[in-house]
Amino acid sequence: MRLVGDHVSLRTLRVLVCALALAGCEEDIQVGRGVPPAAGGGATTPTPPPDVTPTAPAAAPDAGVGLSYRDDDFVEAETNRDPFRSFAEIFVTRPTREPVQREVVMPRTAIDDMRLIAIVSGMANPSAMLVDTDGTGHTVHRGDYLGRPEVVQTGGEDAVPITLNWRVDRIRPGEVVLTREDPTAPNRPPLTRVLPLHSESAEATL
Repeated sequence: MRLVGDHVSLRTLRVLVCALALAGCEEDIQVGRGVPPAAGGGATTPTPPPDVTPTAPAAAPDAGVGLSYRDDDFVEAETNRDPFRSFAEIFVTRPTREPVQREVVMPRTAIDDMRLIAIVSGMANPSAMLVDTDGTGHTVHRGDYLGRPEVVQTGGEDAVPITLNWRVDRIRPGEVVLTREDPTAPNRPPLTRVLPLHSESAEATL
């Protein structure tokens, strides 16, 4: 009877050992979805976020010592220009006088180079014959402009050049009288110049 009991005890011992072995293996079995346990079998401790230390605002640069001004600093000069002054008036285009458009007899011949060779009188509108430096004759009447123009400057700040020509004022026996207005002296009588009949020519007064 002791042998049978011993045999049962050994069988029971083996069953217990196998049960313990199976119980130890079941601890490593994970059922369902999840994160595998960390090494060591303990729960995973969340890592705390790094400490963020607030950054202090940057200090403003040193402005230095305050500037001081004198009354002379506000006086305009070549090295101290007023930033609010306008120079637009410097670039304003000043009006210019249009050149007088008129017909001029012998516009390239000076008065001193002209020769009076003939005069036709005895009519309401007398005429005269003048010769230029090339020997070409030109007929003129009272009121005609002739000769090379002369440029004069009028006075004043807005002075502009003015072109002037001599004008036939009168045709008389033996001479032609020329006149020209003087823009520099408008209240004075006009300038006068006389062209005499050329004495060496064969032409005479008709």
